[in-house]
Amino acid sequence: MPRGLAFLILLACLNGCALIGTTGGSGPTEMLPMAPPVGPARRIVQQITAFWPGRQESLLCVLELDKQHIAIAGLSSDGLSLFNLSYDGKAVTVDKSPLLPAAFSPEFIIKDLQLVYWPVAELQKILPRNWRLETDGQHRHLYDNNGKLADVDYLQPDAVWSKDVSVTNHRYHYHLHILTLSYDTLPE
Repeated sequence: MPRGLAFLILLACLNGCALIGTTGGSGPTEMLPMAPPVGPARRIVQQITAFWPGRQESLLCVLELDKQHIAIAGLSSDGLSLFNLSYDGKAVTVDKSPLLPAAFSPEFIIKDLQLVYWPVAELQKILPRNWRLETDGQHRHLYDNNGKLADVDYLQPDAVWSKDVSVTNHRYHYHLHILTLSYDTLPE
């Protein structure tokens, strides 16, 4: 199977198991809302690698954000454009490759990045009822009433933007490794 196609299938699986997109059981789906944009203005290029038992795939993301806007472009390891997402704090606009499964939603990638990088105070404001986020500076732990949902470990902490981060999804048993390749501030 071509590597690009394998990656698209993996994205569909990741979307279906997204930690902060669903809750288990037969109850209603509970979603973590997308957090508002935050400054300063910057452009970040990251390699996101997803791991499942016996499998791994990587995605290159270009993230631009400021106080009014979030934009992210996703590329396969082969350079295939997979999606573009834009969020102004109110509305999300998504343009995704017709090769992506219909169920794939780039919003989940943004939400995972927000769990890692957004200020804790901003995330606390949007947590669904009965969810809590704990942090000790080197780690973040997300819980709901059923237990721990995710761990974020800052492998290369940085006061501005951690360069090397590990995210573990306990409910759906996947792991993300986020490696920042470049971080540039932009004029406001």
